[in-house]
Amino acid sequence: MNEKQKPNWEPTDLIQEAFDVATIKHKDQVRKGTSIPYISHLMAVSALVTEHGGTEVQAAAGLLHDLIEDTDLKDEFFISALVGSAVTAIIVSCSDTSEDPKPPWRDRKEKYLVHLREMISQPKLDPAILVALADKVHNAETTANMVLLDGLSAEEIFSNGKFNADASEQKWWYSSLVTEFRKTTVAPKLVERLDRAVKVIFK
Repeated sequence: MNEKQKPNWEPTDLIQEAFDVATIKHKDQVRKGTSIPYISHLMAVSALVTEHGGTEVQAAAGLLHDLIEDTDLKDEFFISALVGSAVTAIIVSCSDTSEDPKPPWRDRKEKYLVHLREMISQPKLDPAILVALADKVHNAETTANMVLLDGLSAEEIFSNGKFNADASEQKWWYSSLVTEFRKTTVAPKLVERLDRAVKVIFK
């Protein structure tokens, strides 16, 4: 009889602590244009990270990757006290701004692409890359489902006020992400999923 397969890592209190912070700080938020609790996106990102070889630290960061961008908890030292410095470093790397109000959408995205390019070019693999990729994949696949299942076009999806940029800007953003993520060896199957979703959205 074959020995039972062991998990890559066994959950500790870190995952519970990250989940607790996420549920508290994102409790009133919903997915764009829906009544779906925002925590669904955070759990999906964490699951994708876990399913594609991520560590517990990366999985915890998946739950908290929008903490600095989208909640009032922006103090890195306080976040580190809650979930540790390693998780906090990933959260910071996945954030395109900590400012409130946020800078213009295009400015934030251009700055983030430069940051992503720098992370990917480093000789040592940055743990934030997988979390960032999982985040973009879930967002893109959710939008692709609006095309496939709801019969909406990219123009219809991005012109209704729920998003911060129109279809042409979003196409530039997602296409740029695919270009950058193709330069990394991290989770190639996730990169393919991102590419496939982007092609569905902007067909």
